Amino acid sequence: MTIDPITTEVVGSRLREIASSMQYALYHSGYSPILRESKDGTAGLTDRDGRVVIIGGGLQYHLLAYEQAVRKVKERYAGRLRPGDSFVVNDPYQAGNAHAPDMVAVTPAFHDGALVGFGVSIAHKADIGGIVPGSSGAAAREIFHDGLLLPPVRFQTSDGIDDAIEAIIRNNSRVPDMVLGDLRAQVGCTRMGAERLAQLCAEYGADVVARSIEHLLVSTERRLRGEIAQWHDASQTAEGFLDYDGAVKDRPVRIHVRATKQGERIEIDFSGCDPQTLGPVNLTTNTAKSAALIALVATADPTIPINSGLTGAVDFKIPEGLVVSPKRPATVNHYFPTAHLVYNCVLAAMGKLNPARAVAPSGLGSGAISIGYRKARADKPTVLYELMVTSLGGTSQHDGGVMVHAINHFTPGAPVEIIESEYPIRVRRFDIWCDSAGAGRYRGGIGYVRELEVLEDSVLTVRSSNHRFTAWGLNGGYSPKPSRIILNPQRPDREELEPITTRHLSAGDVLRFERSGGGGYGPPQERAREAVIDDVRNGYVSVQSARMIYGCACDDGEIAAAAPDRKSDGTS
Repeated sequence: MTIDPITTEVVGSRLREIASSMQYALYHSGYSPILRESKDGTAGLTDRDGRVVIIGGGLQYHLLAYEQAVRKVKERYAGRLRPGDSFVVNDPYQAGNAHAPDMVAVTPAFHDGALVGFGVSIAHKADIGGIVPGSSGAAAREIFHDGLLLPPVRFQTSDGIDDAIEAIIRNNSRVPDMVLGDLRAQVGCTRMGAERLAQLCAEYGADVVARSIEHLLVSTERRLRGEIAQWHDASQTAEGFLDYDGAVKDRPVRIHVRATKQGERIEIDFSGCDPQTLGPVNLTTNTAKSAALIALVATADPTIPINSGLTGAVDFKIPEGLVVSPKRPATVNHYFPTAHLVYNCVLAAMGKLNPARAVAPSGLGSGAISIGYRKARADKPTVLYELMVTSLGGTSQHDGGVMVHAINHFTPGAPVEIIESEYPIRVRRFDIWCDSAGAGRYRGGIGYVRELEVLEDSVLTVRSSNHRFTAWGLNGGYSPKPSRIILNPQRPDREELEPITTRHLSAGDVLRFERSGGGGYGPPQERAREAVIDDVRNGYVSVQSARMIYGCACDDGEIAAAAPDRKSDGTS
């Protein structure tokens, strides 16, 4: 059966509309700020085999977890999937989700009694038990320390939600109303997606929809292969380091990537990475692969859709037992800085294969904090979970973007007004951090300073990175400053915290977060004079750095060029 291009495009647009509606419903039905404000979740569609058609939301590294979660649901409930069913799972070793707080909801779609696809959502939960509020503990040494672990279980049927499953989840959370509110939002959006996918099949026919999906996946693979084919055959490497694993403080963790291009295929080899760690920085294999695929698309053509068609052009070499392929029961709760570093290392290796699209690494000071309170604004226990956003690296054409996650591009920090209205906390400062970006012809995106004052006794868990090992510059660009977290910066008991730690806080304690900027691209001395002057005026670059690094002098408050005048492109 041949389908005309117009029908294929119309069906493809309808599929994108369904995913967008699922995404909208997820963010506007969620209870927690981490979901409704920071948008730490996705919703999308797979075909009946679990291949991802489209993901709505910015966390595209959920790609391969969608596939594995659907396969596990089908495997456990083989022959028992029914219309009206919805399933949940959060065990990273079964579903492939990045860590246990990322719960997966899966709803099968049926047309005329036949399975036609699935609605899927992955979203972070504020607390699922574990050794600290927020579940992702710095002292975690195995997956069982990370909280509740659900295999694929039937959460809802056409008769309603299974009270027993909901009771188990409620009994394992410090903030059950928030967690179950978010989970119901997830399940609801997947049920809507499954229903609309079934309606699309009723309108156009299940075979037409299936063939249109196949065309979308094949088109993605064909486009990626076409871009790769234009690069020279070669093998390139890149590596970076995490500060440590949270357990062995004097031992950095190595991420090493070898990318080999031959013809229209790429092999990405992680064999040079360090073994899996005792501490919580391990990364599920699915997340490592997905981060690598996103970096490949960024280097090839960012307009290529993120779906399962990408895997047809890529081979992975990831031996079991590495920090990017841990064996159960290794903990994986502090996964994001590792995923972020994997992305940047793959991006660096790909940039050597395709120099025209080379990009300096983004700031590596990513991660999150959680602050647990016994009593908050509503006189109930609560957990603040906040993402630490970073900034992008410079390119051959532009400065790096400011406060944008390199992998996500869609998960902002929670607004100050939300934090202060919902939690016993005061945001004392949120400002740019002068000289935090890597200098260059095009500098990295500027970093920032954020100060939080806790107003009630609480428990803090920091899951950060980049305090010792920074991002690197590219083609003569400079590295950015390292990140820091300082407890009570203006008091005699001032203390610089480790990047992975849990601490008890008292009312009145102040946390100062200094977040690194992105790496610079090209020699700083080649930066346009006007750009340096603007940076000084905006507070991005100090007068001293303008003089010492960029070659500009300051006299009586005015910036003058010490080197010959340069054109806007940085040339003399």
